[in-house]
Amino acid sequence: MRLLMYSKALYSTWIYYSADRILFDAGEGASSILGNKSFAIRRIFLSHGHADHISGLIGLVNIRNNAMGDTEKELSVYYPKDSYLIGEMIKYISRTNRRLDYHLEWIPLAPGDRVELLDCQMPRYVEAFPTQHVSTETSLGYNVVEVRHRLKPQFANLSQEEIVAKVKAGERAALSEHYHQKLFSYGGDSVAIKPAYIADTEILCHDTTFLDESDRKEYKHATLAEAIACARNARVKKELYCFHISSRYKAQLRKLELAGVPMEELDFRVTLIPPGRIYSVD
Repeated sequence: MRLLMYSKALYSTWIYYSADRILFDAGEGASSILGNKSFAIRRIFLSHGHADHISGLIGLVNIRNNAMGDTEKELSVYYPKDSYLIGEMIKYISRTNRRLDYHLEWIPLAPGDRVELLDCQMPRYVEAFPTQHVSTETSLGYNVVEVRHRLKPQFANLSQEEIVAKVKAGERAALSEHYHQKLFSYGGDSVAIKPAYIADTEILCHDTTFLDESDRKEYKHATLAEAIACARNARVKKELYCFHISSRYKAQLRKLELAGVPMEELDFRVTLIPPGRIYSVD
């Protein structure tokens, strides 16, 4: 999995998930930084309609139509159902891009809706879940989920030879079961996400606007302590990426002790994404 992330609170936020050619949110300047990667995007999932998360759509739609790249690949944009602000953006883009060389589709989503990504031995899909940002704007988070196979618990003590024997006897289907593994979870500008929505995810990107609770004047973003607690309660397996950090902390990030929690007490890594820095993950 490869991630390319950028977040500067109030200005621009977006995350490119290259494994499935997905862009989560589309803040200002996304196409300028992504460059030719803009042509690889197949789906965009918007968390909410604030300008710092959707203003980059104008450039992305335009660049795919006019620059030197594959201008015929279709593009699907998914967004929270009934979002007035995104509805206005759709109208603007429709009026100013009447002659697109590719198919552009706008698809509203509600919590629990799924979008199929891959139909193969291990299918993948994106599932929307509810988040809370501000009362005037509907918002969603998204899980990238892979359907996997594993040995049923009652067969866990079988030897390799016994398993092979059962497979040869035509009992392969009875041996295994499907399970749904969350690979990546993104919550937009949400306050602390309910752990049940992202339970057992491998990678979590969580809003961490405030490093200090005393700096939060309104309940519409999350703190570092809340992001870590959410990840712990959700049993995150690999990494918590803390993004959307306020620029007021830019000089403090290197010296910060993670909410007083020693790293050895966590079962996952915590990475703070500095505001305004392009951050790449292999």
